[in-house]
Amino acid sequence: MKAMEQKIHLPGAGVIGICFLLTSTAYLAWTYHIMGLVKAPISEVVTLIIGYLFQAAGIGLFSLLIRRREDLARVSVYAALILHMLCLVPAVLAGTFIQAAAFGSVMNLFCGWIAGYYLYRLTTDVSAACSAMTLGAGYSASIVVSWALSALFGGALYHSVWILIICLALTAIAFFLLRIGQGQSDAETEEVTEKGFSEGIQISKETEFRKFLLLAGALVLVFSIVNSCGFGFPSEDVEKGISVEFSRLFYAAGLLIAGFVNDRNRRYGAICAVAVLVIPFLMMAIRGEPVSMMIFWVLSYFTFGFYTIYRIILFSDIARGKGLIPLCGFGLLIGRIGDAAGEALCLAMSGHFVIFVGLTAILYMAAVLLFFRVYLYIYQPEVKPPRSEQEIFNRFSARHDLSAREREVLRFLLEEKTNKEIAEELSISEGTVKYHIHNLLQKTSCRNRLGLLSAFTAEQDT
Repeated sequence: MKAMEQKIHLPGAGVIGICFLLTSTAYLAWTYHIMGLVKAPISEVVTLIIGYLFQAAGIGLFSLLIRRREDLARVSVYAALILHMLCLVPAVLAGTFIQAAAFGSVMNLFCGWIAGYYLYRLTTDVSAACSAMTLGAGYSASIVVSWALSALFGGALYHSVWILIICLALTAIAFFLLRIGQGQSDAETEEVTEKGFSEGIQISKETEFRKFLLLAGALVLVFSIVNSCGFGFPSEDVEKGISVEFSRLFYAAGLLIAGFVNDRNRRYGAICAVAVLVIPFLMMAIRGEPVSMMIFWVLSYFTFGFYTIYRIILFSDIARGKGLIPLCGFGLLIGRIGDAAGEALCLAMSGHFVIFVGLTAILYMAAVLLFFRVYLYIYQPEVKPPRSEQEIFNRFSARHDLSAREREVLRFLLEEKTNKEIAEELSISEGTVKYHIHNLLQKTSCRNRLGLLSAFTAEQDT
């Protein structure tokens, strides 16, 4: 298949990569600055709760604009890029915590707006057959570049003014790339049903779609909370020398693997996402043991790659398959809310480890139950009750616009009666029977009685 050969949509991956590199670089620079101004847990409240919620708000506002003015939404990203850069400068240079937190929060709003845009492009311009790998490749490339830049500056990049120059250059590059391939859709979308991408979208036409949508949203929310409960972003570890940039390389690996698996088959990707949900419990179990803290970071980032791909692609597929484009960014929107909620739970339960583990276990069970509900909606076709012979007969007759007398003749033909027997049953001449049979054959485009019986049999299978 041509769709299987086309693994990555390069223009889409380029847009995603440059936008994610810009926003993630700005976010890390702001986070490090906040950590330098205040200690945990205040720094984590601002960066991991308030920052994430502002990102979710930005995605939501962009989605709302798509719903009302899609043409305006497509060009609004340029204003978002400029405002993002204007907010970044005071966010990382402000000498007071209040100023840095305020400008950084607004910056995260535009960060979400930009994310909403590239997820919109992923949904509208990229075929489902290569969307997961395109997303994974774009994210992974940006992470590798981010690590390379950090290594080039000896790990001090995010604490220097060079970060502003780099972000300004990335903004300019983003302006250029956003113009390339805009509005050019991938032509392979129609083939996705052969690989299991649109089964849920098709089934949802015959089920309660709103209920399915709520279940999918709840699943992403609980998934994200459980993942954050296993490992948030402890600033204390960073202060002890943990390299975020190096750890994120394992995030890149997880993204690439998850993208490949999801594009091979959405079912496998979904199963992998729920399977790695046990990792947070493993991390809780080894907490306090003489194990390198880097293990926590590596496991967290690697498994987060599977959540990232799954939650984004799930809603991208829904938006594409149902034509509800404003939903394209809801996977990340809900996920960010879940990330913030998980971090809030971690902070609230600090010092109550047993209770915390119990709550996480309850959320884990809820996630598994929600997963199977969503899985059944997507991949378990509804069993339709068999239609009665009368229903099949009426449908066939209505489809071919048969008259009342033609329907009577058809019924006897299905019983394999001869023309003479039909004439006797209906008290008409054989010539009249032949006349009605001729009309039947014409209306059903059949050459003879055998063809008519075959056409009716085919009706039973539809």
